[in-house]
Amino acid sequence: MNNRVNSHNEWDPLEEVIVGDGFPVDLPCADFSFRYFFHDNIYGKPTNWSEPGHQYITSKHIAEHKEDLDNLAELLSSHGITVHRPKIPSTTTRVKTLQWESTNYPALNVRDLTIIIGDKIIETPPSCRWRYFENDYLKHLFLEYFKSGATWIQAPKPIITDNSFDLSRFPDPVVRSDYENSKSTFETPLDLGIEVMFDAANCMRLGRDIIFNVGNEHEKLGARWLGQVLGNQYHIHEVCVADSHIDSTFIPIRPGLALTTKPNIKDHLPAIFSDWEIIYVPIIDRTHSELDDQDVKIASPKIWINALSIDSNTIICHTQYYKFLKTALNKHKVSVIPSQIRHCELFGGAHHCVTLDIRRRGDLQDYFN
Repeated sequence: MNNRVNSHNEWDPLEEVIVGDGFPVDLPCADFSFRYFFHDNIYGKPTNWSEPGHQYITSKHIAEHKEDLDNLAELLSSHGITVHRPKIPSTTTRVKTLQWESTNYPALNVRDLTIIIGDKIIETPPSCRWRYFENDYLKHLFLEYFKSGATWIQAPKPIITDNSFDLSRFPDPVVRSDYENSKSTFETPLDLGIEVMFDAANCMRLGRDIIFNVGNEHEKLGARWLGQVLGNQYHIHEVCVADSHIDSTFIPIRPGLALTTKPNIKDHLPAIFSDWEIIYVPIIDRTHSELDDQDVKIASPKIWINALSIDSNTIICHTQYYKFLKTALNKHKVSVIPSQIRHCELFGGAHHCVTLDIRRRGDLQDYFN
């Protein structure tokens, strides 16, 4: 067997990758899990989240997003990188478990629910109901990698009742009361309370050290579970620098160099980063730009800086940040390649989110000792 899965960090030379595909005709139903996950971006906004999401996604958004991701796939291929795509759902359908109903969602942001650590494919337990079956569109690839010698692990699937969520993340009593009052009155003997739920995108891989963004108790359980699975060969560092996903707040380029959208991020990182140069990237005001033509933005504007490294001297970033990053990284001899993803806030992911690196050329290393 020739195991094709090998990835230990975010910067070794990229050789094989999955690029997301499949474009929804509407947004997921705005149930309890949707409102909880996107709270920081949608709570209190005038948008009527009780309405179906198709009113926000137009055929123009779908066509442009598909064009941008297809162009990204071609760009990666032009650099000699093997590119795979998920299977695509033929339609949006209702899905149901014993506890809830939702709609299926395509494998668009493939980084979110799978993390590659060494030769391991680890599927993480989603907190968003509409993503429960999302990785089914990737399993034909995962099975192929397993047959080549990879280890394939799936975290325990959560039940995801309304009580599975940690409401202590909302210190405001009015906000917390709003969520308490919107909980389902459906009672079930299967209710576990707070469960193990986290996204792979909460994690940033740096060899033997993994930075895990923990914003609530179910993510804290997730960090504990991942640590048990990986054993003492790895160090899991719990931080809180973002509401959930870390890859638009802390973006390592290579050992000793990173980007951030949080000005004081070193105050929130372990001391091992004290001698790193972390470049602050201010968010560009797009209020009156041509990219502000959609009525709803479910992801943070920080998503635009969601860059992807194809080696330790080359990154792919959004066109809006090309000039800034080219100048900021020039002294570090890092090349910057522009690639537009116009509707990343609407579809919830940019270059790092929509890719899952399967193989990078390199070995497991300890970059801090």
